Amino acid sequence: MSISTYWRAVWQRRFFRWIDKRAPRARQISLNRKNLYIFPNRTGFLYLAMTVVIWLLGTNYQNNLILALAYLMISLFVVAIHHTFANLSGISVRFISATPAFAGEPASFVLEFETRHKRGSENVEICWQGGERHTFALNPAEPQRVNLRAPSKVRGYLHPGRLLIQSRFPLGIIRCWSWLNLEAVALIYPQPIAIDEPHHQASSGREEGGSSTRGGDDFSGLREYQAGDPIKHIAWKQYAQNKGLFTKEYEAYFSADKWLDWHSLNQLQELRLSGLCYWALHYERQQIPYGLSLPGLTLEPALGEYHLQTVLKALAQFNLTREAGYVD
Repeated sequence: MSISTYWRAVWQRRFFRWIDKRAPRARQISLNRKNLYIFPNRTGFLYLAMTVVIWLLGTNYQNNLILALAYLMISLFVVAIHHTFANLSGISVRFISATPAFAGEPASFVLEFETRHKRGSENVEICWQGGERHTFALNPAEPQRVNLRAPSKVRGYLHPGRLLIQSRFPLGIIRCWSWLNLEAVALIYPQPIAIDEPHHQASSGREEGGSSTRGGDDFSGLREYQAGDPIKHIAWKQYAQNKGLFTKEYEAYFSADKWLDWHSLNQLQELRLSGLCYWALHYERQQIPYGLSLPGLTLEPALGEYHLQTVLKALAQFNLTREAGYVD
């Protein structure tokens, strides 16, 4: 990190701490003189410099026409300050909802804007910190909803940061802006990654469509003793009745339903969650009932959008770290 980048980051942190004291986080915020800031932009400073040059020319040559032009430009500059401020003042911003997304994909936030300005508001520009920009106009007394996307990186709760709202209307030489700290948050699911299919959970008995394999805990029958069979599996009762030497066989039965079993995978935590997310989406597309088994949480096999969202939400919230959670 360069020195300029470091000091810029330090100044930005202090600036946002100062802003947060003046405009604390809220679900709905109205713009007024307490949270609006106004200053000439680069074009505005060039406009002022040109005005000064014209005024100096008019003064040196004692030309009233040139002086009048300089005074007119100053008047327009002052009028632009008032109109640019009035264009944003009175706008209220409200967070409505957010659409969940998978890690690495942008999450969509629905915001509602409304202006009390009797002529409406023109060229209102909004964006999250580092996000895409969106420009729109507001009609008086007509609330307008805007979908604004924010990039996501990891699963958990995504707070998109502060919302920049600004305008340079009408002349483009004055910038009026505000940073809003909205209570906006979106749930980010794990990124689906294809891994080996999780093993099935053993069921308590035979079920339609299920399967079985040797080596379980359920007694399945007797067979003639073969050399090398475990002594503990020998049927001593039948041997005592002079029926011969037999060996007990055991099987494990598996349900036809699929299980997203945390303990059946050996990958690291985030890769396990991504793999379970992948198979949940796969089973849902194939219309195969599936359940979820996480440490401390079990969801019985089912199908449908509600079940899928419940599974994905459980995966997104599992063992969240402070960095991945909504802690800002």
